[in-house]
Amino acid sequence: MLGAVQKFGQALFTPVRRILNRGFGQELNPLNYLGALTIYFFWIVLISGIWLFIFFKTSVVGAYESVEYLTNEQWYTGGVMRSLHRYASDAAIITLLLHIIKEFVYDRHRGMRWFSWVTGVPLLWLVIPLGITGYWLVWDQLAWYVALTSAELLDWLPIFSESMARNFLSDDVLSDRFFTLMAFLHLIGLPLFLVFGIWLHVLRINGPRINPPRALMAGSLAAMMAVSVAYPALSQGEVDMSQVPSSLGLDWYYLLVYPLMKLWSPGWVWGLLTGVSLLLFVVPWLPPLGGKSPAEVDLDNCNGCARCADDCPFGAITMEARTDGKAYESEAVVDSTLCMTCGICTGSCPTATPFRRHSALSPGIDIPDLTAASLRKRLLEVSERLHGERRILVFTCRDNAKSVRLESDLNKSETAVVDIICAGQLPPSFIDFVLSRDLADGIVVAGCPGGDCQYRFGTEWTSLRVSRQRDPHLRKRVNTDRLALGWEQPWSGLGGIGNVVSALRESLPLEVLADITPPLPEPAVSRWKIPIILTAYALFAAFVGWLSVWPRFQLIDEGKAMVSLSFSHAGQRIRECRRLTQEELNKLPPNMRKPEDCPRERLPVQVVFRSDGDILYEVNRRPTGIWGDGASNIYRRLSVDAGKQHLFIGMTDSGADNHGGPAGEFDFHLEQTVDLAPGQHLVVEFDDIKQSFVFRQD
Repeated sequence: MLGAVQKFGQALFTPVRRILNRGFGQELNPLNYLGALTIYFFWIVLISGIWLFIFFKTSVVGAYESVEYLTNEQWYTGGVMRSLHRYASDAAIITLLLHIIKEFVYDRHRGMRWFSWVTGVPLLWLVIPLGITGYWLVWDQLAWYVALTSAELLDWLPIFSESMARNFLSDDVLSDRFFTLMAFLHLIGLPLFLVFGIWLHVLRINGPRINPPRALMAGSLAAMMAVSVAYPALSQGEVDMSQVPSSLGLDWYYLLVYPLMKLWSPGWVWGLLTGVSLLLFVVPWLPPLGGKSPAEVDLDNCNGCARCADDCPFGAITMEARTDGKAYESEAVVDSTLCMTCGICTGSCPTATPFRRHSALSPGIDIPDLTAASLRKRLLEVSERLHGERRILVFTCRDNAKSVRLESDLNKSETAVVDIICAGQLPPSFIDFVLSRDLADGIVVAGCPGGDCQYRFGTEWTSLRVSRQRDPHLRKRVNTDRLALGWEQPWSGLGGIGNVVSALRESLPLEVLADITPPLPEPAVSRWKIPIILTAYALFAAFVGWLSVWPRFQLIDEGKAMVSLSFSHAGQRIRECRRLTQEELNKLPPNMRKPEDCPRERLPVQVVFRSDGDILYEVNRRPTGIWGDGASNIYRRLSVDAGKQHLFIGMTDSGADNHGGPAGEFDFHLEQTVDLAPGQHLVVEFDDIKQSFVFRQD
């Protein structure tokens, strides 16, 4: 099942990657830098947020006024900064989700990579609240809805003794300290945890790419600036808690689950969020990745050069003090819990040379699943079957799906295929060995396409070694015109690996023309470069702006009003207080001698709410507190028809069960006819001082 989903995802990513490669080139393909782009967008959010905070007032009245001042009066900087802050936050969610999906569909979340995957899940729980608290600070109608719904979700958790949601039902309850707290969480608290989470997420990765190339930075910033100017972020009206907005422009990137609160209970919403989170946590073991043998070090051939440690993409190799007494300062040590068995370390080892004849081919570090000796044996066997004037030997990485199908599509008399774990496993000396011993006329190294190596650096290190920019490098005597790297330009513009093989074969000179090597034709895609880049940025910016406010969410149905029941009341004690006798008092310690014995536990509170005789809400709420001695909290939002409504609320705190009977059977009740306008918000409270219910309509 998961395998089918992964193949489907790869089928979607492949054409997009190919198109973006034609425009950006594989070295700048945005799909190769999704994680880095996410961090970059957070940098934009941070810088723009600092500017906004300079002018922000942490008060009930000042919050909305200061944001409106920035948007309208200071539109040339503050307004643009606000929009940039908003859209960069949304863009970060897009790249973050694409990063998660891409790592999953390309199977980069299992095995030793489970740590990076699992530590990435809590980052979602940090990023989403970070964005949500930002909406609270604007304090417009959307902010009120977000605050109220968030409080209802939090109230379901057994954390607070009082209902948080009732703080957002009337202006006289909300205080300025709330905005001070939100500003601290949004600007300092949550960002600090996010920075720590990102550090933990990349902890096991050697040389993580946390910054995209500058060209992508500039293009992404320009796209966000363009949508900020063309479609500036605006507030959705000042908060009026006596009125419910009929519809709101939700930011669907951060508020996707909030509309579910209109259909589901908070418990079901929490169940969905918890279920998705748990599924993400266990995905690396569904099913577990098959065991692979980690790299092994042969100290007899290890000189402590540290090239394997420098090249390992996952930090699985460290250099430690020598233990065998040889005249070298250090030796390579492999951490089997981090090794991905990619073989890149073997490709970096200078002792992994096939020219060795007087001693066994045993490099300083090798992969037991595919040793350098077995690789040499394999290429010698397949090269014996090659015939013709232009023989091609193809090294393919096992994770390249196109390479797996390659052998059946090629002319086996002129072309042979040798599997390796990763392109980076192939030492440059093997290329020299094949060409200098005339085992083939040309070599194609087919790695993961698009510059996105399954093991991060396999294709990159191979390109640098072949171009003689990274040790161990290809010897100068090797004619690179007889070599093609299947992931590099111009090869990547020619299509599949079969086309790369055909192009190399056509470019190889016959023996009589050995000194004449015609240049390969450049793929005719240059005219599409700028249109593809501009279209990609335009589509990305449009998608960011689209889901940031559309489709609109209808908070309350047409012709409806909202009634909120919100109060706390302590039920009566489970029994009356009993006066202790003198004999009973004498048996108690002096510090515990109270004249009356009063139980702590209280009775539950029963509440019934009716409209025109129909029961809309009925609950039997138990008291809070460990000992059941606290107040019973009642909170519920209800939708009723607008117009004249005969409303009734009754409450019993004495333990009697009236099942919604007549008013006289309740300990407290209020019955009143009210005229509700469409969208009006009526709050039903209980006055503990007067011991009576109140209908608040303003």
